[in-house]
Amino acid sequence: MESFYLNGDSGHVISSTIDLYNYVSIKDMFDSNVRVHHAEIETESITSRIKHNYSRIALEHFGIFKGIEVILTSDVMTTGSGLGASSSMMSSLILGCSVLRDNKLFNKHDLAELNYKLELEAGTSGGKQDQYATVFGGFNSITFDKNKVALKKVKISGEKLKMLEERIFLVFTNMAREIKEVQVNPDKNLISENKRSYFTALKDLSYEFLNVLESKTLHINEIGKLLEESWKLKKSTNHQSSNPFIDQLYEALKKKGVTGGKVLGAGGGGFLLAFAKDPKVKEKIKYELYPNFIALDIKFSFKGTEILWKNF
Repeated sequence: MESFYLNGDSGHVISSTIDLYNYVSIKDMFDSNVRVHHAEIETESITSRIKHNYSRIALEHFGIFKGIEVILTSDVMTTGSGLGASSSMMSSLILGCSVLRDNKLFNKHDLAELNYKLELEAGTSGGKQDQYATVFGGFNSITFDKNKVALKKVKISGEKLKMLEERIFLVFTNMAREIKEVQVNPDKNLISENKRSYFTALKDLSYEFLNVLESKTLHINEIGKLLEESWKLKKSTNHQSSNPFIDQLYEALKKKGVTGGKVLGAGGGGFLLAFAKDPKVKEKIKYELYPNFIALDIKFSFKGTEILWKNF
């Protein structure tokens, strides 16, 4: 959160992108109407009347007020998943609009900062982690302070990544949380020195996690322990991050062989990241969860926001 590192402290996270994507198609239209396809299809005479906040704000930023069509699709829901999907959607809208109007943002830091700025305008609160993660892609160590955001690639081999992928999976909690309800409180909580100590402990834990990932030998047992400790600290910073149903689900997963995990994003719902002690246990847990819970395998992705195709 900005209120943590703007007071002189630095912030730090370990972040990775995965193989779940958002797709944005943007094209000029033969007529003057503005069409946006998302959960519904909107057709208006001018951009300012579009209800979809992200599309409206991105289009207006680039001076696109008429004669445009935007189609939004996603591998997961774009709000409430905890996977940074809203930031991914906004960065795709920004890059698409900028290329369409021959004003491409070549500097990734500029794209991430504009992403953050426009998401604030759209009413989404929070830090800058998701914006930088989705723009740059890959496995990164990201440091925040009041003057800049510094990003460094985590030094991890393909063999280690495979070991992680064989044990990590996502479980949908069957709840899509409302981001504003969960994220409004953390900034207020930071007024308390006690709360600040939890955020400091989370930062220290992220460096410990980095050391484990970059160590010569990957100690698998440590991964689950660190994930669990970070989840406990996260709940201490904001009690709305969890609820009895999520706690019950997490304990059930631990009894089945999960060594650690955490609810992603702001918490309160969305996806839970789980880490099993070995690949066979993971497959057994996924089988036992069905059909009450959706469990997804994931692979790490190293592509950030990019243009897939253009016809001009």
